[in-house]
Amino acid sequence: MDLHLQNVRTGDTIKLAPDRTLIGTAEHATLRTAEDGPYLAALAVSYPSGWALFGLSDDDSVMHNRRPLRAAQRVSPRIGDLLAIGDERFTFVSPQDESEAPEDAPAPACFAYIQNPDGMEECRAVDHDLLFGRLSHCHVQLADTRLSRLAALLAAHGGTWYLHTLSRKPLGRNRKAVHSYTEVKDGDELLIGPLVVRIEVRGVAAGSATPLPTRAISPAPFGRPSELPHASLASATDFAETTDDGSEPHEPAPGPDLRTLRAGAERLEQWLKSQNPSEPGALKGGLGGWLGAQRDRLRRFWYDTPETTAARSLRTSGRVDEAFVILDRAIRGRPDGPELLRELYRLYEAVGFVDLCYRPLRQIEKLADARGGPDPWVLETLARVCERAGRERPSMIDRAIGYWHKLEAATGVSYSRQRTDALALRALREGGYAGASGDAT
Repeated sequence: MDLHLQNVRTGDTIKLAPDRTLIGTAEHATLRTAEDGPYLAALAVSYPSGWALFGLSDDDSVMHNRRPLRAAQRVSPRIGDLLAIGDERFTFVSPQDESEAPEDAPAPACFAYIQNPDGMEECRAVDHDLLFGRLSHCHVQLADTRLSRLAALLAAHGGTWYLHTLSRKPLGRNRKAVHSYTEVKDGDELLIGPLVVRIEVRGVAAGSATPLPTRAISPAPFGRPSELPHASLASATDFAETTDDGSEPHEPAPGPDLRTLRAGAERLEQWLKSQNPSEPGALKGGLGGWLGAQRDRLRRFWYDTPETTAARSLRTSGRVDEAFVILDRAIRGRPDGPELLRELYRLYEAVGFVDLCYRPLRQIEKLADARGGPDPWVLETLARVCERAGRERPSMIDRAIGYWHKLEAATGVSYSRQRTDALALRALREGGYAGASGDAT
Protein backbone atom coordinates (compact mmCIF):
# COMPACT_ATOMS: atom_id res chain seq x y z
CA MET A 1 0.00 0.00 0.00
CA ASP A 2 1.32 3.44 -0.95
CA LEU A 3 1.43 6.05 1.78
CA HIS A 4 1.59 9.84 1.53
CA LEU A 5 2.23 12.51 4.14
CA GLN A 6 -0.09 15.51 3.89
CA ASN A 7 0.78 18.83 5.50
CA VAL A 8 -2.26 19.80 7.57
CA ARG A 9 -1.63 23.54 7.15
CA THR A 10 -0.78 23.74 3.44
CA GLY A 11 -2.47 20.61 2.09
CA ASP A 12 0.70 19.63 0.20
CA THR A 13 1.37 15.89 -0.03
CA ILE A 14 4.51 13.87 -0.59
CA LYS A 15 4.64 10.20 -1.49
CA LEU A 16 6.74 8.18 0.95
CA ALA A 17 9.56 6.43 -0.90
CA PRO A 18 9.75 2.64 -0.41
CA ASP A 19 13.48 2.64 0.34
CA ARG A 20 13.61 5.46 2.87
CA THR A 21 11.96 8.79 3.59
CA LEU A 22 14.05 10.88 5.95
CA ILE A 23 12.21 13.73 7.65
CA GLY A 24 14.04 16.68 9.21
CA THR A 25 16.09 19.79 8.54
CA ALA A 26 19.16 17.96 7.18
CA GLU A 27 20.14 18.76 3.60
CA HIS A 28 19.79 15.13 2.57
CA ALA A 29 16.33 14.74 4.17
CA THR A 30 13.61 13.65 1.72
CA LEU A 31 11.01 15.80 3.48
CA ARG A 32 12.50 19.08 4.75
CA THR A 33 10.86 20.59 7.83
CA ALA A 34 11.12 24.04 9.43
CA GLU A 35 14.68 25.15 10.16
CA ASP A 36 14.11 25.28 13.91
CA GLY A 37 13.18 21.58 13.97
CA PRO A 38 15.40 18.57 14.72
CA TYR A 39 18.24 17.57 12.37
CA LEU A 40 16.51 14.27 11.59
CA ALA A 41 13.11 13.73 13.19
CA ALA A 42 11.85 10.46 11.73
CA LEU A 43 12.39 7.71 9.15
CA ALA A 44 9.56 6.04 7.22
CA VAL A 45 10.20 2.68 5.53
CA SER A 46 8.05 0.29 3.52
CA TYR A 47 9.18 -3.24 4.37
CA PRO A 48 7.82 -6.36 2.66
CA SER A 49 6.00 -6.95 5.96
CA GLY A 50 4.46 -3.45 6.09
CA TRP A 51 5.19 0.18 6.88
CA ALA A 52 7.26 1.35 9.86
CA LEU A 53 7.98 4.80 11.27
CA PHE A 54 11.07 5.33 13.45
CA GLY A 55 11.86 8.24 15.71
CA LEU A 56 15.37 9.65 15.25
CA SER A 57 15.39 12.54 17.71
CA ASP A 58 15.25 13.25 21.43
CA ASP A 59 13.15 16.36 20.74
CA ASP A 60 9.85 16.20 22.67
CA SER A 61 8.10 18.08 19.84
CA VAL A 62 8.31 14.98 17.58
CA MET A 63 5.05 13.15 18.24
CA HIS A 64 2.96 10.37 16.72
CA ASN A 65 -0.74 10.56 17.53
CA ARG A 66 0.03 13.11 20.28
CA ARG A 67 2.53 10.85 21.99
CA PRO A 68 6.30 11.51 21.93
CA LEU A 69 8.15 9.51 19.28
CA ARG A 70 11.44 8.69 20.97
CA ALA A 71 14.79 7.90 19.38
CA ALA A 72 14.70 4.47 17.68
CA GLN A 73 11.07 3.95 18.75
CA ARG A 74 9.13 2.13 16.03
CA VAL A 75 5.41 2.46 15.28
CA SER A 76 3.24 1.14 12.46
CA PRO A 77 1.63 4.16 10.74
CA ARG A 78 -1.97 3.89 9.60
CA ILE A 79 -4.25 6.04 7.50
CA GLY A 80 -5.27 9.11 9.48
CA ASP A 81 -2.37 8.97 11.96
CA LEU A 82 -0.91 12.35 12.95
CA LEU A 83 2.81 13.11 12.88
CA ALA A 84 3.84 16.35 14.61
CA ILE A 85 7.29 17.91 14.25
CA GLY A 86 7.49 21.19 16.14
CA ASP A 87 4.67 23.38 14.87
CA GLU A 88 4.18 21.32 11.70
CA ARG A 89 1.48 18.66 11.45
CA PHE A 90 1.25 15.84 8.91
CA THR A 91 -1.35 13.14 8.40
CA PHE A 92 -0.87 9.78 6.71
CA VAL A 93 -3.09 9.39 3.65
CA SER A 94 -3.31 6.87 0.81
CA PRO A 95 -4.79 7.00 -2.70
CA GLN A 96 -5.80 3.37 -2.28
CA ASP A 97 -8.32 1.67 -0.04
CA GLU A 98 -7.03 1.15 3.47
CA SER A 99 -5.96 -2.42 4.18
CA GLU A 100 -5.22 -4.00 7.50
CA ALA A 101 -1.49 -4.00 8.31
CA PRO A 102 -0.05 -7.49 8.88
CA GLU A 103 0.94 -8.37 12.42
CA ASP A 104 4.62 -7.77 13.10
CA ALA A 105 6.45 -11.07 13.68
CA PRO A 106 8.93 -11.31 16.58
CA ALA A 107 12.54 -10.75 15.59
CA PRO A 108 15.21 -13.38 16.23
CA ALA A 109 17.82 -12.69 18.88
CA CYS A 110 20.56 -10.39 17.61
CA PHE A 111 24.02 -9.71 19.06
CA ALA A 112 26.31 -6.95 17.81
CA TYR A 113 30.08 -7.10 18.36
CA ILE A 114 31.24 -3.50 17.97
CA GLN A 115 34.92 -2.76 17.43
CA ASN A 116 35.99 0.86 17.83
CA PRO A 117 38.96 2.51 16.09
CA ASP A 118 41.52 1.59 18.78
CA GLY A 119 40.67 -2.10 18.49
CA MET A 120 38.60 -2.42 21.66
CA GLU A 121 35.39 -4.40 21.33
CA GLU A 122 32.03 -4.57 23.08
CA CYS A 123 29.21 -7.05 22.75
CA ARG A 124 25.59 -5.88 22.83
CA ALA A 125 22.53 -8.03 23.09
CA VAL A 126 20.29 -5.99 20.78
CA ASP A 127 17.04 -5.88 22.75
CA HIS A 128 15.76 -2.77 20.97
CA ASP A 129 16.47 -0.89 17.73
CA LEU A 130 19.89 0.81 17.86
CA LEU A 131 20.94 4.26 16.65
CA PHE A 132 24.59 4.84 15.74
CA GLY A 133 26.08 8.34 15.61
CA ARG A 134 27.73 11.25 17.38
CA LEU A 135 24.60 12.81 18.90
CA SER A 136 24.02 12.31 22.61
CA HIS A 137 20.79 10.33 22.20
CA CYS A 138 22.43 7.64 20.03
CA HIS A 139 22.69 4.24 21.69
CA VAL A 140 26.13 3.64 20.15
CA GLN A 141 27.89 6.99 20.37
CA LEU A 142 31.44 7.90 19.38
CA ALA A 143 32.95 11.39 19.20
CA ASP A 144 34.70 10.80 15.89
CA THR A 145 34.05 13.03 12.87
CA ARG A 146 34.24 9.98 10.61
CA LEU A 147 30.92 8.99 12.19
CA SER A 148 27.92 11.10 11.11
CA ARG A 149 25.70 12.83 13.64
CA LEU A 150 23.10 10.18 12.84
CA ALA A 151 24.81 7.45 10.87
CA ALA A 152 22.78 4.25 11.00
CA LEU A 153 19.75 2.48 12.44
CA LEU A 154 19.76 -1.26 13.18
CA ALA A 155 16.09 -2.21 13.37
CA ALA A 156 13.84 -5.27 13.25
CA HIS A 157 10.56 -5.66 11.35
CA GLY A 158 8.53 -8.67 10.31
CA GLY A 159 10.99 -11.09 11.93
CA THR A 160 14.00 -9.68 10.04
CA TRP A 161 16.81 -7.31 11.02
CA TYR A 162 17.66 -4.37 8.75
CA LEU A 163 20.45 -1.78 8.55
CA HIS A 164 19.39 1.75 7.50
CA THR A 165 21.62 4.54 6.23
CA LEU A 166 20.76 7.86 7.88
CA SER A 167 23.42 10.13 6.34
CA ARG A 168 24.76 10.96 2.92
CA LYS A 169 27.68 8.64 3.55
CA PRO A 170 27.02 5.03 2.53
CA LEU A 171 27.44 2.22 5.01
CA GLY A 172 29.13 -1.08 4.31
CA ARG A 173 27.76 -4.62 4.52
CA ASN A 174 30.19 -7.37 3.67
CA ARG A 175 32.29 -4.80 1.75
CA LYS A 176 29.35 -3.65 -0.38
CA ALA A 177 27.93 -0.14 -0.13
CA VAL A 178 24.49 0.41 1.42
CA HIS A 179 22.82 3.66 0.33
CA SER A 180 19.33 3.13 1.76
CA TYR A 181 18.66 -0.06 3.73
CA THR A 182 19.49 -3.75 3.54
CA GLU A 183 18.61 -6.97 5.30
CA VAL A 184 21.11 -8.10 7.92
CA LYS A 185 21.88 -11.79 8.39
CA ASP A 186 23.94 -13.93 10.72
CA GLY A 187 27.67 -13.48 10.18
CA ASP A 188 27.43 -10.13 8.38
CA GLU A 189 30.16 -7.55 8.90
CA LEU A 190 28.97 -3.93 8.88
CA LEU A 191 31.10 -0.83 8.44
CA ILE A 192 29.55 2.23 10.11
CA GLY A 193 32.01 5.09 9.85
CA PRO A 194 35.09 3.96 11.84
CA LEU A 195 33.12 1.20 13.60
CA VAL A 196 33.25 -2.42 12.52
CA VAL A 197 30.17 -4.35 13.65
CA ARG A 198 29.89 -8.12 13.40
CA ILE A 199 26.35 -9.48 13.62
CA GLU A 200 25.16 -12.72 15.16
CA VAL A 201 21.50 -13.57 14.55
CA ARG A 202 20.02 -16.59 16.26
CA GLY A 203 16.57 -18.04 15.86
CA VAL A 204 14.32 -18.03 18.93
CA ALA A 205 10.99 -19.69 19.52
CA ALA A 206 8.06 -17.44 20.27
CA GLY A 207 7.70 -16.80 23.98
CA SER A 208 11.14 -18.14 24.92
CA ALA A 209 13.86 -16.11 26.51
CA THR A 210 16.52 -14.49 24.37
CA PRO A 211 19.39 -17.00 23.86
CA LEU A 212 22.89 -16.01 24.83
CA PRO A 213 25.56 -15.31 22.19
CA THR A 214 27.68 -18.24 21.11
CA ARG A 215 30.88 -16.18 21.05
CA ALA A 216 32.72 -15.53 24.28
CA ILE A 217 32.20 -11.99 25.54
CA SER A 218 35.60 -10.42 26.16
CA PRO A 219 35.51 -6.71 26.86
CA ALA A 220 39.22 -6.30 26.29
CA PRO A 221 41.90 -7.98 24.16
CA PHE A 222 44.32 -8.28 27.06
CA GLY A 223 42.55 -10.99 29.04
CA ARG A 224 39.40 -12.74 30.08
CA PRO A 225 36.82 -10.90 32.17
CA SER A 226 37.81 -12.93 35.21
CA GLU A 227 41.29 -11.41 35.02
CA LEU A 228 39.99 -7.89 35.60
CA PRO A 229 40.24 -6.41 39.10
CA HIS A 230 37.15 -7.04 41.25
CA ALA A 231 35.60 -9.14 38.47
CA SER A 232 33.45 -12.07 39.51
CA LEU A 233 31.91 -12.88 36.16
CA ALA A 234 30.20 -16.22 35.73
CA SER A 235 30.49 -17.89 32.37
CA ALA A 236 27.62 -17.59 29.94
CA THR A 237 26.91 -21.32 30.29
CA ASP A 238 25.92 -20.75 33.93
CA PHE A 239 22.80 -19.02 32.66
CA ALA A 240 22.10 -20.91 29.44
CA GLU A 241 18.48 -22.00 29.24
CA THR A 242 18.98 -25.60 28.10
CA THR A 243 18.95 -28.96 29.85
CA ASP A 244 21.83 -31.42 29.96
CA ASP A 245 20.33 -33.53 27.20
CA GLY A 246 19.70 -30.51 24.96
CA SER A 247 15.92 -30.64 25.31
CA GLU A 248 13.68 -27.62 25.80
CA PRO A 249 13.76 -26.11 29.30
CA HIS A 250 10.87 -26.65 31.68
CA GLU A 251 7.98 -24.24 31.78
CA PRO A 252 8.82 -21.15 33.84
CA ALA A 253 7.48 -20.87 37.34
CA PRO A 254 4.45 -18.68 38.08
CA GLY A 255 4.85 -14.90 38.20
CA PRO A 256 7.47 -13.36 40.46
CA ASP A 257 6.87 -12.54 44.12
CA LEU A 258 7.21 -8.75 43.98
CA ARG A 259 7.13 -8.42 47.76
CA THR A 260 10.19 -10.64 48.13
CA LEU A 261 11.83 -8.90 45.17
CA ARG A 262 11.31 -5.49 46.78
CA ALA A 263 12.77 -6.69 50.07
CA GLY A 264 15.89 -7.86 48.28
CA ALA A 265 16.06 -4.63 46.27
CA GLU A 266 15.86 -2.52 49.43
CA ARG A 267 18.72 -4.49 51.00
CA LEU A 268 20.81 -3.98 47.87
CA GLU A 269 20.01 -0.26 47.92
CA GLN A 270 21.28 0.09 51.48
CA TRP A 271 24.47 -1.72 50.49
CA LEU A 272 24.97 0.51 47.44
CA LYS A 273 24.69 3.63 49.59
CA SER A 274 27.82 2.53 51.46
CA GLN A 275 29.87 2.05 48.28
CA ASN A 276 32.14 4.88 47.12
CA PRO A 277 34.16 4.66 43.89
CA SER A 278 37.94 4.96 44.05
CA GLU A 279 39.33 8.45 43.60
CA PRO A 280 40.75 9.26 40.15
CA GLY A 281 44.39 8.47 40.09
CA ALA A 282 44.19 6.18 43.11
CA LEU A 283 45.43 3.32 40.95
CA LYS A 284 47.45 0.34 42.04
CA GLY A 285 50.87 -0.28 40.62
CA GLY A 286 52.05 -3.26 38.61
CA LEU A 287 49.81 -5.50 36.55
CA GLY A 288 46.71 -4.74 38.64
CA GLY A 289 47.12 -1.01 38.09
CA TRP A 290 47.63 -1.47 34.36
CA LEU A 291 44.54 -3.67 34.09
CA GLY A 292 42.52 -1.11 36.06
CA ALA A 293 43.65 1.70 33.78
CA GLN A 294 42.72 -0.34 30.71
CA ARG A 295 39.31 -1.13 32.16
CA ASP A 296 38.62 2.54 32.84
CA ARG A 297 39.68 3.34 29.29
CA LEU A 298 37.09 0.89 28.02
CA ARG A 299 34.25 2.67 29.79
CA ARG A 300 33.51 4.72 26.67
CA PHE A 301 31.13 1.91 25.76
CA TRP A 302 28.53 0.13 27.86
CA TYR A 303 29.67 -3.49 27.84
CA ASP A 304 27.35 -6.43 27.96
CA THR A 305 28.72 -9.05 30.33
CA PRO A 306 27.35 -12.59 30.78
CA GLU A 307 25.38 -11.31 33.77
CA THR A 308 23.71 -8.41 31.96
CA THR A 309 22.89 -10.60 28.96
CA ALA A 310 21.40 -13.33 31.14
CA ALA A 311 19.50 -10.87 33.35
CA ARG A 312 18.03 -9.08 30.32
CA SER A 313 16.96 -12.41 28.83
CA LEU A 314 15.22 -13.40 32.06
CA ARG A 315 13.63 -9.97 32.49
CA THR A 316 12.14 -9.93 28.98
CA SER A 317 10.69 -13.41 29.58
CA GLY A 318 9.03 -12.25 32.80
CA ARG A 319 11.41 -13.99 35.23
CA VAL A 320 12.43 -10.78 36.96
CA ASP A 321 13.12 -12.39 40.34
CA GLU A 322 15.74 -14.67 38.77
CA ALA A 323 17.19 -11.70 36.89
CA PHE A 324 17.50 -9.79 40.17
CA VAL A 325 19.36 -12.66 41.85
CA ILE A 326 21.97 -12.60 39.06
CA LEU A 327 22.39 -8.81 39.22
CA ASP A 328 22.46 -8.72 43.03
CA ARG A 329 25.30 -11.23 43.13
CA ALA A 330 27.20 -9.58 40.28
CA ILE A 331 26.92 -6.02 41.64
CA ARG A 332 28.10 -7.04 45.11
CA GLY A 333 31.12 -8.68 43.49
CA ARG A 334 31.82 -5.75 41.14
CA PRO A 335 30.12 -2.53 42.29
CA ASP A 336 32.11 -0.46 39.78
CA GLY A 337 30.37 -1.99 36.74
CA PRO A 338 28.01 0.62 35.21
CA GLU A 339 26.58 -1.94 32.80
CA LEU A 340 25.31 -4.01 35.75
CA LEU A 341 23.82 -0.96 37.46
CA ARG A 342 22.11 0.11 34.24
CA GLU A 343 20.53 -3.33 33.88
CA LEU A 344 19.37 -3.12 37.50
CA TYR A 345 17.72 0.23 36.73
CA ARG A 346 15.97 -1.31 33.72
CA LEU A 347 14.69 -4.16 35.88
CA TYR A 348 13.25 -1.71 38.44
CA GLU A 349 11.60 0.20 35.57
CA ALA A 350 10.07 -3.01 34.23
CA VAL A 351 8.41 -3.94 37.54
CA GLY A 352 7.38 -0.37 38.45
CA PHE A 353 9.77 0.21 41.38
CA VAL A 354 10.00 3.93 40.61
CA ASP A 355 11.29 4.82 44.06
CA LEU A 356 14.21 2.39 43.70
CA CYS A 357 15.31 3.55 40.23
CA TYR A 358 17.33 6.44 41.67
CA ARG A 359 20.05 4.51 43.52
CA PRO A 360 21.65 2.51 40.64
CA LEU A 361 21.65 5.63 38.45
CA ARG A 362 23.20 7.69 41.25
CA GLN A 363 25.93 5.06 41.61
CA ILE A 364 26.68 5.29 37.86
CA GLU A 365 26.95 9.07 38.26
CA LYS A 366 29.49 8.61 41.07
CA LEU A 367 31.52 6.23 38.90
CA ALA A 368 31.51 8.72 36.01
CA ASP A 369 32.60 11.56 38.33
CA ALA A 370 35.41 9.41 39.75
CA ARG A 371 36.68 8.79 36.23
CA GLY A 372 36.73 12.50 35.54
CA GLY A 373 33.86 12.93 33.09
CA PRO A 374 30.08 13.31 33.52
CA ASP A 375 27.80 10.90 31.69
CA PRO A 376 25.02 12.85 29.86
CA TRP A 377 22.79 9.79 29.59
CA VAL A 378 22.74 9.15 33.31
CA LEU A 379 22.28 12.85 34.15
CA GLU A 380 19.21 13.11 31.92
CA THR A 381 17.79 9.81 33.17
CA LEU A 382 18.33 10.89 36.77
CA ALA A 383 16.51 14.16 36.09
CA ARG A 384 13.50 12.35 34.67
CA VAL A 385 13.48 9.72 37.44
CA CYS A 386 13.61 12.44 40.09
CA GLU A 387 10.68 14.22 38.44
CA ARG A 388 8.63 11.04 38.55
CA ALA A 389 9.58 10.35 42.14
CA GLY A 390 8.73 13.96 42.97
CA ARG A 391 5.05 13.18 42.59
CA GLU A 392 5.30 11.28 45.87
CA ARG A 393 8.38 12.98 47.38
CA PRO A 394 8.42 16.71 46.52
CA SER A 395 12.08 17.08 47.58
CA MET A 396 13.08 14.97 44.55
CA ILE A 397 11.86 17.72 42.22
CA ASP A 398 14.68 19.94 43.53
CA ARG A 399 17.12 17.21 42.63
CA ALA A 400 15.61 16.98 39.16
CA ILE A 401 16.22 20.71 38.64
CA GLY A 402 19.79 20.26 39.85
CA TYR A 403 20.36 17.47 37.34
CA TRP A 404 19.01 19.57 34.47
CA HIS A 405 21.59 22.21 35.48
CA LYS A 406 24.36 19.58 35.53
CA LEU A 407 23.32 18.24 32.13
CA GLU A 408 23.34 21.74 30.67
CA ALA A 409 26.85 22.35 32.02
CA ALA A 410 28.09 18.99 30.71
CA THR A 411 26.66 19.27 27.17
CA GLY A 412 26.40 23.03 26.52
CA VAL A 413 22.78 22.49 25.45
CA SER A 414 19.99 24.53 27.04
CA TYR A 415 17.48 22.59 29.14
CA SER A 416 15.54 25.63 30.32
CA ARG A 417 12.25 24.16 29.12
CA GLN A 418 12.79 21.01 31.18
CA ARG A 419 13.72 23.07 34.24
CA THR A 420 10.62 25.20 33.76
CA ASP A 421 8.46 22.05 33.60
CA ALA A 422 10.05 20.80 36.83
CA LEU A 423 9.44 24.16 38.52
CA ALA A 424 5.81 24.05 37.41
CA LEU A 425 5.47 20.55 38.83
CA ARG A 426 6.93 21.74 42.12
CA ALA A 427 4.57 24.72 42.16
CA LEU A 428 1.61 22.41 41.71
CA ARG A 429 2.82 20.27 44.60
CA GLU A 430 3.59 23.16 46.95
CA GLY A 431 1.09 25.75 45.80
CA GLY A 432 3.79 28.31 45.07
CA TYR A 433 7.22 28.96 43.54
CA ALA A 434 10.63 28.54 45.14
CA GLY A 435 13.90 28.97 43.33
CA ALA A 436 16.15 26.61 45.29
CA SER A 437 17.55 23.47 43.75
CA GLY A 438 19.05 20.59 45.67
CA ASP A 439 22.11 18.48 45.02
CA ALA A 440 21.99 14.70 45.19
CA THR A 441 23.79 12.89 47.96
